[in-house]
Amino acid sequence: MRGTSALSRTFLRRGGRDAEGGMTSILGLVGPAQSEYLYHFTGRTGDRPVWVPEEIRDSSPQQRLDAILREERFRAFAPFGAERPGSGASGVPCVCFSECPLEHLDHLIQTGRFTPWGVVTTREKVLRKGGGAVAYVPPEVHEGFLKAKLGHWAVRTEKGSSWLHEQEWRLPMPQGSAAIASVQAILVEDAAWRPSKVPTGRWIDGYTGVEEPGQTPHAVELEDYPRLWRESAVWVWNAEARNVKKYEPGELC
Repeated sequence: MRGTSALSRTFLRRGGRDAEGGMTSILGLVGPAQSEYLYHFTGRTGDRPVWVPEEIRDSSPQQRLDAILREERFRAFAPFGAERPGSGASGVPCVCFSECPLEHLDHLIQTGRFTPWGVVTTREKVLRKGGGAVAYVPPEVHEGFLKAKLGHWAVRTEKGSSWLHEQEWRLPMPQGSAAIASVQAILVEDAAWRPSKVPTGRWIDGYTGVEEPGQTPHAVELEDYPRLWRESAVWVWNAEARNVKKYEPGELC
């Protein structure tokens, strides 16, 4: 790569071919205002759609994150503006993300709109699953999206209400949920926080502690942290440094 420009190296790293000739990414060229990472926050200020179940609306960001890790599943709901008000329909369910470099992550948190709890994935993974960035459009254009039944792909912008800072991506899930095989990282605000433990399918004798098939009266099922917590990096938000401290998979188990 000697003599290759910085711009070309960026393309090769993010959108071209690596030294072995394999595709490294489908993203193509990206700039410093963009990020490879997409954040699904489990907490934010403001109203929530009434069509989201009450138990989810009333849950804390930590509880919502705990459920995602425990169930290994995203639950999707229609975003605001996906259908006309009063139509009786809520629109196509989506999982929503924000694209941002770490500097912009600080902005999203400091403005109070989002809380530093959630999961991190990549643009490439969301693109491969059929997701993408939303369009920020004026009302008359947004109406065209609604007529085409594509309201979940657009955010209506008006004076004093643009939402552009969210840099939103959406992953449509018409079935309402999808299993999660892996995530890039888990974002938390407190390094001491741990998710609820889950059954492992392994048993021990409650008196001797010896592992057994789980068929005796004294059998006790072992529990451990969810797989995603054990196998994913954990990024802990540092409000003072306005950045994250990154822990390797398993380091906070």
